[in-house]
Parts: sequence; structure tokens; C-alpha cells
Amino acid sequence: MGGNAHDFVWGSNAVAGNQGIALVQAYRLTKNKKYLDSALANLDYLLGRNATGYSFLTGFGDKTPMFPHHRLSVSDGVKEPVPGLLVGGPNPGQQDDCTYPTKIADESYVDEECSYASNEIAINWNAPFLYLASALEALKYEAGYVQKKNN
Repeated sequence: MGGNAHDFVWGSNAVAGNQGIALVQAYRLTKNKKYLDSALANLDYLLGRNATGYSFLTGFGDKTPMFPHHRLSVSDGVKEPVPGLLVGGPNPGQQDDCTYPTKIADESYVDEECSYASNEIAINWNAPFLYLASALEALKYEAGYVQKKNN
């Protein structure tokens, strides 16, 4: 993720997730671990190894979105947002009226409720995230990321 400034669009975190899915499938077809390593790098990106330092998953990590554009999180009377939801991610298009720290593609993110262009919750970027995380979990032994314990 991020090899090209064009990766950063509305819902750029879906781009990262979908790239990861394609890489998982490339691994499954070829058994070349470089594809799985790259898919894992995309998951790492989503969980905080990125230019913003944010884990884009609510409730996960030291720097996590607290003010997503998400009606349920805003209206439930609980300070923290609903956990386990992926926000949209950096978007230099900045199509809302929020104030962003920069127009630099991979840093164009703001953790504010008004930022529907970068901080919105939507199923179409949560779905690829879930697939990517689940696929990597399912393949962790085969890929040698984790050794099976002998009982």
C-alpha cells in the first residue's frame, strides 16, 4: 500500500485491504511467500505502520480513531467509538469541510466526526479488512509466521 499516490482516494483503506486480498490469492496460486509477506505489510499498514501513525481500526492500538464519521459511535452515549471498525483512511481529495493537517497523499487524514472523506465507517472497506486479517490468520502456520506447538 502506498507505492503510488493514486492509492489514496476516498476509502483508501479499502484499497489496502483489496490489494492484500489479491496478494493472498497470488500466494495461494504460486506458494511464493513474497506475496503473503506483502499482504501482511498491507495489514500492518492498516494497523498503524503508516505515515499517520494511526491504527485505522477503532479500539486497536495506541493511536486509534476516536471520532469516526459513524452515527452509532456518535449517538450511543459512550466516549469511545464502537470497537473493531475500519475508517476510510487518507484522502487528499478532502471532499468534506474538515480541516486537514496536509494535502500530502498518505498523510491526508483527520480524526474528526466531520471527516466523512477520511474517517467514515463503511462496510465496503471493512469487508476486505476482515478477509485479509482472517486469511493471514488461516495461513500463518503454512507460511511459517508461527510454529505449531507440539503437545
